[in-house]
Amino acid sequence: MVDTNLFVRFERYDTVDLLRRAVAEYDITLHIPPRVYEELTPDFHPYDVPPVKRAIEDGWVEVTDEVDYSNPVVSATMDMVRKYIATADERPEHEIEQADAALGGVTATLLEHGTAESVAIYTNDIPAFRGLERALSEHGYESHVQLVKAFEFAQTIEDRYQFSE
Repeated sequence: MVDTNLFVRFERYDTVDLLRRAVAEYDITLHIPPRVYEELTPDFHPYDVPPVKRAIEDGWVEVTDEVDYSNPVVSATMDMVRKYIATADERPEHEIEQADAALGGVTATLLEHGTAESVAIYTNDIPAFRGLERALSEHGYESHVQLVKAFEFAQTIEDRYQFSE
């Protein structure tokens, strides 16, 4: 599961192609919630085609389905993520980005439906991840989520592929 900040980091350094190479090498597909997709495709952007749209067209990124808010594990996870971030950042819950809660909701959905045995969360938003981790632990999924620090991951990818043929 990929948060906005991973793609933004690769876009900022014009190295999205290196991310594509790494994903292809490991034959994986990155998943993003619809809210993250919205953040990555603003009405005004400096690209003819935003990199995430090209990645979707090329098949190495997929936008997940909207979450089912009626599922109590999903809604509780999303609520807890918002509350945890609000407490950690000392700001009102209504100011928390919807994409952060959506990341938790999609992760909960994947685990609840058995679509995934575990989920790696690529983000630099530690409070969002910790809230997600805490919420999912209340539902028995504490060992099923892993944090991958987005910027460290990006640096590793760039170091590995930047000058390789």
